[in-house]
Amino acid sequence: MSRYAERIAREYPVRRKPREKEHFRIWLMGTLRELGYDPKLQTRETALQFGSPVTNVVVGDPGTAKLIFTAHYDTGVRTLLPPLIMPTRPLTALLYLALTPVMALLGSLVLSFAVTFPLNAPQWTLPLFLLLLAAALTYLRFGPSETKNLNDNDSGVAALLETAAALTPRYRGEVAFAFLDGGFDALGGAKGLRARYPAMKGKTVFNVNCVARGDEILVLPDKQGRWNAAALDAVLDSFDCAENKLVYLKTDGLVYYPSDNRAFRGAFTLCACEKLRGFGRIIRPRRAEGMDEENIKIIKDGLCKLAEKYQHSVK
Repeated sequence: MSRYAERIAREYPVRRKPREKEHFRIWLMGTLRELGYDPKLQTRETALQFGSPVTNVVVGDPGTAKLIFTAHYDTGVRTLLPPLIMPTRPLTALLYLALTPVMALLGSLVLSFAVTFPLNAPQWTLPLFLLLLAAALTYLRFGPSETKNLNDNDSGVAALLETAAALTPRYRGEVAFAFLDGGFDALGGAKGLRARYPAMKGKTVFNVNCVARGDEILVLPDKQGRWNAAALDAVLDSFDCAENKLVYLKTDGLVYYPSDNRAFRGAFTLCACEKLRGFGRIIRPRRAEGMDEENIKIIKDGLCKLAEKYQHSVK
């Protein structure tokens, strides 16, 4: 396993509560300083803030950099259903996401009838249903923390750290790194970064998420990114396939990737998928028991080459 991934998985496996995030940020900033960078904290507070404000760790200036590499570092709630990401089948993905609130609704309804019907107390059915539904929705927001976070997103953070370590000083001024908070909280960190650096508009963002497991590394541009000829050419020239690994730049068809890329226009997502009959390309974050070092190397080498290509192709 990557030296960074191993350290994160061993000492900071859960990064959801304020203290857990703070401890991780202290280590992350110390690691970046050891690599010769000058990281800074960027905090965003909102009027409707639950808990602590989101805090990003930013390296470089996203307003002037030609490329911005991002990965969220926070972790989320343990969901009732195993999390599944199907980037090339948006309708299936959305239907699967809808199962959780539907189950909460139907479960609350059935349980309320199961309690009040034998007691012949129909007047309590609606209050009990609303109480159970509120409890279910509270669980979905404030339930126990997910503990299996190696894929989502220890892997993305480790890939960016490996890239930061490998990037030569000549190209460091061309790149900004953003380790984002709030990936599981309405993309709060990504939106805060965008608001703090309005000059980011029109910049090329590469978001790395869920790359620990999978034999196919997908590069997914959004609708605006598909028209960025310089970025598309640089991706094709920078990312190399391996003997058992395919790097695939998908520029056609509908895609949906529920990560921080959605906060930026012209963003690209890097993820690692496997193929499952009936689901197409799929990511199963909880299934990752280890980290595929070949995936991390392909992404690290590709992002480093990308910085070089962008220096010469984008003025």
